[in-house]
Amino acid sequence: MAGRDRPQQNMNESISQQTKSLLTKHGFHLKKSLGQNLLVDPASLNRTIEAADISKEDTVVEIGTGSGILTKEIAKKTKKVISFEIDKRIYEVAKEYLCGMDNIDLKNEDFLKADLNDVPSAKIVANVPYYITTPIIERIFENKKLFSTIVLTVQREFAERMAAKPGTKQYGSFTIFVNYHSSPKIAFNIPKSAFLPQPDVGSAVISLDIREKPKVSVKDEKIFFEVVRAAFGQRRKTLRNALLSKFDAGIIDNALLKSGIDGIRRGETLTIEEFASLANKVS
Repeated sequence: MAGRDRPQQNMNESISQQTKSLLTKHGFHLKKSLGQNLLVDPASLNRTIEAADISKEDTVVEIGTGSGILTKEIAKKTKKVISFEIDKRIYEVAKEYLCGMDNIDLKNEDFLKADLNDVPSAKIVANVPYYITTPIIERIFENKKLFSTIVLTVQREFAERMAAKPGTKQYGSFTIFVNYHSSPKIAFNIPKSAFLPQPDVGSAVISLDIREKPKVSVKDEKIFFEVVRAAFGQRRKTLRNALLSKFDAGIIDNALLKSGIDGIRRGETLTIEEFASLANKVS
């Protein structure tokens, strides 16, 4: 068994050493505080790409090139990779690491501010900085017509929040937001040892398949999310009392009655369908 594990271990060390050498050459020091944890484990890299079901006909958008390790592996299996990296210094490292690969469009830009009008229909595969995962997902959903499948490496706790079920501790307003726009599924967990440097938290790969239509039909999307946020804003309160922080008592009582939802329930027990029904009565 140990003999069979050795080639994998040697490959890990090879990627790690090559990356360390390039970083040293460019005088770059990775900072965990900025989410600069590079995925260097070949098995995890391959499983991440497999989760996106990439073909030679696909264009893939990557958010956070880093040193280019994942970028190169994606490029081997697809038609084109458009990769965004905000940090000019590590961008130079990636340029050298990816030299000679002509199907990679490497951009020294902030994905959150980049003009996406020229981006063709694509899949997203990325190991994103954990501290800005929420704004990245929000930006993706704002431009969801451009994307079909999103596969992200994120903090494990964050992945569990996105895929949570009603009545659990992880279930919250962000769960509803993600499920409204996509179908989330945790593909697998990644050990800390797969990264350089090792992060302080657990990691997971999650796929978000963009829905052609939102999961539920709502009259007013703004009201829908206001109801959701209010319901989760004070989790210890009953649903009715939590909603009173945002809406008048008469409106809430009428909406609860017409939707057949008991106001003494807690917000975290409602399904997305129940939230839609309630919001449609508030609208």
